[in-house]
Amino acid sequence: MENNQWQNNQGKPLLCGQLRYIPSVYVPALECGKNEFLGLLKNNFFGGSHLFEWFDESKEYVQSLISNPYALMELSAELQNFLPIKLGSHSDRLGNFIIQIPCSSVSFQIKGKEKKDGKHHQLISNLYFNPKITEHLNLSGIFWRERHGSIIDFQKIPLKQGENIIPFKQINGTGYYTIWDEDRQIICAGGEVLPLLEMVNFSIHMHEHQPRIFMLDDREERINISINASKNQIGGNKDYRDWTRRRLIKLEKKELHNSLKLRQFKKDMRNEALAFIRELIEKYGGHGVCLWDPYLSAQDLLETVFFSSYANTPIKALTGLKSVENSSRMRYRNELEQAIIEEAWLNLTFLNADKSKVGDFHDRFIIFPQHYDTPARCWSLGTSINSLGKSHHIIQEVEDAQVITDVFEEMWNQSIVNQENIIWKSKSS
Repeated sequence: MENNQWQNNQGKPLLCGQLRYIPSVYVPALECGKNEFLGLLKNNFFGGSHLFEWFDESKEYVQSLISNPYALMELSAELQNFLPIKLGSHSDRLGNFIIQIPCSSVSFQIKGKEKKDGKHHQLISNLYFNPKITEHLNLSGIFWRERHGSIIDFQKIPLKQGENIIPFKQINGTGYYTIWDEDRQIICAGGEVLPLLEMVNFSIHMHEHQPRIFMLDDREERINISINASKNQIGGNKDYRDWTRRRLIKLEKKELHNSLKLRQFKKDMRNEALAFIRELIEKYGGHGVCLWDPYLSAQDLLETVFFSSYANTPIKALTGLKSVENSSRMRYRNELEQAIIEEAWLNLTFLNADKSKVGDFHDRFIIFPQHYDTPARCWSLGTSINSLGKSHHIIQEVEDAQVITDVFEEMWNQSIVNQENIIWKSKSS
């Protein structure tokens, strides 16, 4: 900067609107949780950073980007090839000047727990000073726990270099801390208290030597199968937190949230859309998959649920054929029988909805049912399986998954009582 004028490496002046200084902020280390600057700062590790910002309120020189989101996203994508900065997520900061000053005066970490009265409440921490700092630091630690919007524990204690005890009373919630310089009235470090291991849940998966083999588009597909042998828990006695967790799962099923996970697909993205469905099945389908589509066909099953690598996991596929005449049933059955070379622990039931009880439907979902303390998950497909990636549609997660799962199960139970509605069943079903 020369003569109050910013210049780039080409010697040209950088233009900006009227700048307004706004109060500085402290940003904890990025790995301690999301904040509005996530994806904008550089190397915000350890103690976090203080930010000083001059805000361009007019945006006159960046208005062309703000008014053209597609150009902004393209620029953001190109920039990320060189710098880990996401302009598209920070359009309000376009034209601003931000100075980032990392906090490096102290290092603070939680190293363990101390038993008190037979309960794990107190935490043991270590505090180290930067060796370049020779003067005395008068530090305090502010510690608190939050749970569902409430502060359930709060402690403020003086800190010394070396070991310090944090006298938490609560074992619930998420812990946070701030290291405060009493003399200078500034934050030296802060962030989230990372949880300490209390118990371990583990599962044993054994690989079945015989893979599932089937033909898809004249190509042989082989899917390696794993068997859930056992699930165990080490450490941790049952207490009131188990009841709380169970209550929360039931509450979450009834509550809708504003944030939705989605994936957008356009014309000629068939392979990408199918790959996304298979990815969902691989990630969430370990305990069951329900496919709900009024136009579901045998080919659709081969392209989706047949790629599940989980042994004997129940797969329910519900279609909505206008009729149950033998020609439709036989065509789908023959397609599956001819495609399958080795079922390999496939547990699939292909069912036609009973029109006399449920009528027509237009729902298109992939559902992963609840399993013990794992809530149901559900994605709206936006189109039928046979049209995925052929025209514009959005696949998005819906948060009221248990409600949709209950409706599906009701329709499934009403239809499966009539054996004539069963189009095809695997040997493991």
